[in-house]
Amino acid sequence: MPVIFYGVGAPRHDAPPAAVPAKIVRGFLIAYGTNPVGDFWPLAGGRMTVGRLGANESVDVPLQDPTVSSHHAALLIDAASGAIAVEDTGSTNGTFVNDEALGPHGRRDLRDGDRLRFGGLTAIVKIIGRV
Repeated sequence: MPVIFYGVGAPRHDAPPAAVPAKIVRGFLIAYGTNPVGDFWPLAGGRMTVGRLGANESVDVPLQDPTVSSHHAALLIDAASGAIAVEDTGSTNGTFVNDEALGPHGRRDLRDGDRLRFGGLTAIVKIIGRV
């Protein structure tokens, strides 16, 4: 904490406003497609793109399945509140939450344990509550 002197008298201690770091982990996405022990990705603040492995190098969550579009969906993570949502980004084979289709460009808030399906690949979202 910096010490700032203001004129005559005792020093005043000023702390910067409390901000939530953008990279605080709020959950995990776990997929059991080709790996029997599962692949997982930490979900931190911001927008994470989901797409087919090898189709595009700019995806944050690369999934190895031919039914996953190159830019299939996005996960939206609010670092401050811990809320996580999924959004279809115009995928060919659809994005589903607990077997319910989002529709093209649809969006849904997620809860701990929700099953996400990107085309034919299923993943589970694990949301970490505040400690």
